[in-house]
Amino acid sequence: MTDSNDWGVSGGGAEIYETVFVPAMMGEWASRAVTLASPQAGMHVLDVAAGTGALTRLAAKSVGPSGRVVGLDLNSDMLDVARTIAREPTSAPIEWRAGDVSAVPFDDESFDVVFCAFGLMFFPDRVGALKEMRRVLRRDGRVVLMVWGSIRKCPGQLAMKESWTRHFGADEAGLFDRQHSLGDPAAVRSLIDDAGFRETDVQEAEGFVRLQSAADLARGYGAMAEVQADERTRMAVIGEVTTALKPYVGADGLAYPIEAILATARK
Repeated sequence: MTDSNDWGVSGGGAEIYETVFVPAMMGEWASRAVTLASPQAGMHVLDVAAGTGALTRLAAKSVGPSGRVVGLDLNSDMLDVARTIAREPTSAPIEWRAGDVSAVPFDDESFDVVFCAFGLMFFPDRVGALKEMRRVLRRDGRVVLMVWGSIRKCPGQLAMKESWTRHFGADEAGLFDRQHSLGDPAAVRSLIDDAGFRETDVQEAEGFVRLQSAADLARGYGAMAEVQADERTRMAVIGEVTTALKPYVGADGLAYPIEAILATARK
């Protein structure tokens, strides 16, 4: 690690995602998604854009050893980390598969449930990706989708975007716009309906991002994205984000609200 990207967080991007962001902001949503889908023992489940597998492992626990679970992701580094994390002995075996959602590498009607948590906003062809998810679902199967809500309702991401824009420019800060580019429930519903699903339900939900400090948020994003910056700039970003999030710091550290949009539909 060179001085120009020493944000004080060790590991590669996938490792930082797992150690910093999964416990801080992803874990509770994985549980909500599985509750919405309510997969039963023996079911076949696909997790699209599985990342390091927080949701995948919960789904495997739900369907038990008689079920089948696949975690699909384009990023092989994420899957490498996922493979190192132990699953519970009573869970279904998990197949980690590298693949593109534009051509899901499975036969028609292979799965009872398809999850996609916080990936849809990054897909170049969103309707095409949803059609692929629908294709591999069995008749009456269920899709469960989650995307981040409006950035205006997520003060941490807004503070990061504003600081990165000042120091690194709009292109680098565009990461946060992309994260929240499907922050309109009506837009999410339209995509699902255009893909041919039925019984679509879309709802907004609030969760929280929890870290020891705002500095951990700034350092985590900087390290995960490998943003090049000298020490003075890094300290400026950390200081600006810390100041912006001061109202959300308490005895247990940083806790700020973040909105997500949760959607379910049937084939």
